[in-house]
Amino acid sequence: MKNEELIVAANESFYKAFNTRDLDAMKRVWSSHEKVTCVHPGWEPLSGLESIIDSWQGIFKNSGNMDIQATDISVTTSEGLAWVSCVEKLYTIATHGVLASKVFSTNLFQLNEGSWEMIMHHASPLPSSPESEED
Repeated sequence: MKNEELIVAANESFYKAFNTRDLDAMKRVWSSHEKVTCVHPGWEPLSGLESIIDSWQGIFKNSGNMDIQATDISVTTSEGLAWVSCVEKLYTIATHGVLASKVFSTNLFQLNEGSWEMIMHHASPLPSSPESEED
C-alpha cells in the first residue's frame, strides 16, 4: 500500500472512531507523543493526549444522533509527516429535524514505527450559505 493510501486509511479511522463514538479506537488513532494538539470548533486548543481523549469522551457522551462525513479530501506528504485537509459535514437528528453544518478540518499525522498517528486535529466552522445547504 502506498503512503498516501495509508494516510487516507488513518484519516478514515479517525472519522470511524468519531462516528461510532469508540473511545478506544480514538485513542489508537492519536500519537502518545506529549505535544499532540486538538482544536475543536469554538474551543481553546487542547494539548496532551489525556486532555484530548477527555474532550472526545465528552463529545461522545453529548453528541446524540450525530453523523460526520469527510469530503473534499486533500492529502499532502513529506518525509515522516502528512496532513489531510477536508470538509466535515455534520448531521444531527434533533426533535425538529436534521441539523447540518460544515467544518473545515486539517489533520496532521506523523509516521511512528510504520504507523501514521494523528498529532493534530484542527477544525473550524465554515459559514453556511444557501448554495452549500444542498451539498
